[in-house]
Amino acid sequence: MRIRLNSMITAAAVSVLVTATLIAMGQGAPQAPAAGARGGAAAAAGGQGQAPANGAPAAGAQRGGGRGAGGGGGRGGQNAAPAGPVPRLSNGKPDLSGHWAEPYTNNMAGRGAVLDPKTRTAITMARAGEMYPEAPRDGGGRVKTFDLPYTELGLKEWKAYDPVKNGDYAGSCLPFGMSRNINSPHGSQFVHSVDALAMLWEQNTWFTFVPIEPNPLKWPADIPPAWNGYSIGHWDGDTLVIETKNFNGYTKLDTTGHPHSKDVVMINTFLRTDSNSMTHTVTIHDPKMYSVDWMNVRTWRLKPANDVLMEYSCEENNGGIFDGSITLWKKPDVVE
Repeated sequence: MRIRLNSMITAAAVSVLVTATLIAMGQGAPQAPAAGARGGAAAAAGGQGQAPANGAPAAGAQRGGGRGAGGGGGRGGQNAAPAGPVPRLSNGKPDLSGHWAEPYTNNMAGRGAVLDPKTRTAITMARAGEMYPEAPRDGGGRVKTFDLPYTELGLKEWKAYDPVKNGDYAGSCLPFGMSRNINSPHGSQFVHSVDALAMLWEQNTWFTFVPIEPNPLKWPADIPPAWNGYSIGHWDGDTLVIETKNFNGYTKLDTTGHPHSKDVVMINTFLRTDSNSMTHTVTIHDPKMYSVDWMNVRTWRLKPANDVLMEYSCEENNGGIFDGSITLWKKPDVVE
């Protein structure tokens, strides 16, 4: 079963990469330019940069020349074309294919970002803003606060996180995990068919394969836990819902260092609203770490047609893992 599954996934990945290349070279469906573009050299080690001073999610990541809210600038910087209708697959569902600029979200608990999944209004926490100056600084160098609806264990894990003393797995060029892949500042190529979605992350040239029901592919019950977990998709009207679980428990939700357990269930939804835009939500269901479920909502924009997915090598540009200037991450003895 393992050999057959690996063959299926390998074949799917090869097909996906060929298709993605054709799309990126303009041989697939044309992409309307989005606001801004990118340019310049590879990002610093860890790939997710420095957090904004106020801790809010960045609307657009920077790499080299950067990209802003307005049109133009950077690699392939054209003004955004007028949006057209939602492209659709042969089964009538929205086609999510395209090279997308997802908002760089280094801190999922940024001001106004933590929502109740049922009402999409801000979650009220009795201890909100409680500060912990005695704890190690977070991944953005800030004093930690009670910024998410933590359980006792979740707060303990949050306060204990110390990337300076103990290292961070991303700084050692290990897999970022599903959440930090989606939060990353680099583009993501989606290749979508009726029964599957391939998410090609420019971040470290990783990918996530999502079979979409009624695709008969089922992840084996005995498959080992993974850095990125395993995903299954289904449609709710025109919204694609992706449930990801079976994590190894080594990763964090974001660069800031917010915790999750190995039993977390991440629910990402994608609703394409026109030819240029897509609404993305992510809901964190993790009763070990959080007393209630919580959500982020973001808007993705299609990148310009000449802004292509690039190869990314963390190891090549991260001299700190070789010269000893950063603390190498070590696998924990116990995973919650």
